[in-house]
Amino acid sequence: MSAHAKPVATQASPLLQVEGLSTWFPIKKGVFRKTVGHVRAVDGVDLTIEAGKTLALVGESGCGKTTVGRSILRLIPARAGRVLFEGTDLLALARDELHPYRRKLQIVFQDPMASLNPRLRVREIVSEGMRSFGIGASDAERGERVAALLERVKLDPRHMTRYPHEFSGGQRQRICIARALAVEPELLICDEAVSALDVSIQAQILNLLRDIQQELGLAYLFITHDLGVVRYLADRVAVMYLGRVVEHGDTEALMAAPQHPYTQALLAAVPTIDPTGARRVVPVLGDVPSPANPPAGCHFHTRCPKVFDRCRAETPPLYPVAHGDSRCFLSDPAR
Repeated sequence: MSAHAKPVATQASPLLQVEGLSTWFPIKKGVFRKTVGHVRAVDGVDLTIEAGKTLALVGESGCGKTTVGRSILRLIPARAGRVLFEGTDLLALARDELHPYRRKLQIVFQDPMASLNPRLRVREIVSEGMRSFGIGASDAERGERVAALLERVKLDPRHMTRYPHEFSGGQRQRICIARALAVEPELLICDEAVSALDVSIQAQILNLLRDIQQELGLAYLFITHDLGVVRYLADRVAVMYLGRVVEHGDTEALMAAPQHPYTQALLAAVPTIDPTGARRVVPVLGDVPSPANPPAGCHFHTRCPKVFDRCRAETPPLYPVAHGDSRCFLSDPAR
């Protein structure tokens, strides 16, 4: 282990702690591809996930939430920050030191067809990670484990000789979940894992993920733009806007009394039955600014219906509120 990656965990430490994570992408122009700026996809994000719990990371498309998940796994390089898993900073590990942690952190992508090798049978897909990490003494033993995993995700083990194209979208996502579970992870990152599925299939996959969590004690980072699934699965919620977390806290309390105007607008836009007609939608004005040129001050001020002068000049910190934290000057106790 490199000198910068020594465990710093205490008994009370969370499973995963993200501190000041920033991931910027260079903007290159001209014949010589000179860097002329950066897209600030993730700009100083802090997250905490307890063992066996679910944190939902929510926000509009393009807010940086998928980049957070991939930066945690080092599928893309981070610019700054720390990702502490069981006290070890994953960003400070050399490539060979990172290998054992690949087993502990797995990901389920949005598009199951794109993440499955069409040339491999299901048995080969699910057992690939086992071979990489030396799980199972023989191919026969790994085959037995594949059969058990397929049963766990509610698929017929007899279909392990089929190819991905022979399954429906929901079945392919179950295969992806089985593949992730094959290496016995402790944290599963679900990146829009149900957004490409029909509503009825979404419910089945969410039920499956909940049952697996209760059975195995897995922790989830559930990345989604759909607040409708958050209350069902998540213990805590972090709301992202333009690369920053603007509010986070306990799921039920946050949804009952959101403090940040952006969170209020997201929740107000969720379709719901209101026979009284008393429900009022808080408007979100204008378009999302470019992360290559974010606004000064509060990033949300150009669209906020409650903006005032301080928002345009200063960047708000995360203020403590009843359910967690809110990055809004309206939550400033000294205001």
